[in-house]
Amino acid sequence: MCTSLTYTSASAHHFFARTMDFPTTTPWRPVFLPRNYRWQTALHTFRTTRYAILGGGRIASDFSAYLLADGVNENGISCAELYLPGAASYADDPVTGNINLNPQDFINWALGEHATLDALVNDLPQVTLVGRKWGQDRHVYPFHWILSDQSGQTLVIEPTGGPLHADRNPVGVLTNTPVLPTHLQNLNDFLDVSGSDFSGQTAMAAHNYLASQAPLPTGSVPTRRFIHMALRKWGTPTFMTTAESITGIFNWLAEVILPYDPARRTQPNHNYTHYRSVIDLNTLNYFFIPRTTQRLQQITLTPEMASHRRFPHAYPDN
Repeated sequence: MCTSLTYTSASAHHFFARTMDFPTTTPWRPVFLPRNYRWQTALHTFRTTRYAILGGGRIASDFSAYLLADGVNENGISCAELYLPGAASYADDPVTGNINLNPQDFINWALGEHATLDALVNDLPQVTLVGRKWGQDRHVYPFHWILSDQSGQTLVIEPTGGPLHADRNPVGVLTNTPVLPTHLQNLNDFLDVSGSDFSGQTAMAAHNYLASQAPLPTGSVPTRRFIHMALRKWGTPTFMTTAESITGIFNWLAEVILPYDPARRTQPNHNYTHYRSVIDLNTLNYFFIPRTTQRLQQITLTPEMASHRRFPHAYPDN
C-alpha cells in the first residue's frame, strides 16, 4: 500500500520519495551495494553491479542477498517498487537468451547496471520477469516501478503483458493498483476535469481544490492516496529551498502512512508503513525515517563510497 512521488523545488533540486508499506515483519533499513557486487537472483543466477546503490532494503533470511524496495545509484537514477495486484503479469519460466529476473531482482538490475534512464529503457525488451518467489517469501509479489533522474523526468514500468516498456508519468505520483492511466482518469474525474491525461488544467484544478480547503481523500485505498498526494504536490506553492522541500515531502508522506497495530503483527495481511524515505537526486542524500523510532537518518552516496567501498553494508534500521 505504498505511496511515492517525485518533486522539483524552486531551486531546481529533484527529489524522489515514498512510504514503504508492506505486511512483512522483516526489518527494512538503509542498504549500500557497491560497484562490482556479485549478487544472486531469485532464479539462482548471478549478476554484477557496475554502479553503487544506496536505498531502503532488507536482507534475505535464507540466502546471501539484499532486496531493495527503493534506491538511487551513483549516477542519480532512482527507482522504487510498489504493489500491483490484479494487473501484473509474469512469465512462468525463464526465456533463453533474455535477462531473466524475479520481480524483487528488478531494482538491483535497473540501478546496478545503468548509467542513464535511456539506457535502462533500451534494455527493457530484453528482460523477462519470471513468477518465482524470492527466497522464503510467501508469494510472488506483483509490482510496478516508478523511476526518475537528475533531470526530473519520471517514468513508470508496469508489467501487464508483452515486452517490458516504460511510460512517462506526468503527475509524478504513484501508489498501488490500478495502473497509472486509470489513476490519471480517476484524478481528473475527482477534479471534474475532462479527458484522461494529466494536463495544465488538472494542475490548476488541484491548486484550486487545495486553496478551497476542501477535505483531501483519506484512507488506505490506493486511488484515494494517489489523489491525496497529487493534490498536495500540484496544489501547494513550490517549496523554495532544499530543506523546505524535504520537510514538506516528509509531512505529505506522514499524511498517508498506514498505522501499525501490534495486535495484528503476526497476521500476513497486516500492511503498515515500515519507513518513509526522501532522496535528493542532485546531492545523492538519502533520508530515512523508520516507524520504530521516527529518527531521521541522512546518508550520502559520495564519490568516495562509490570508488572505494567493496562490500555491501546494511545500516541500523533505527
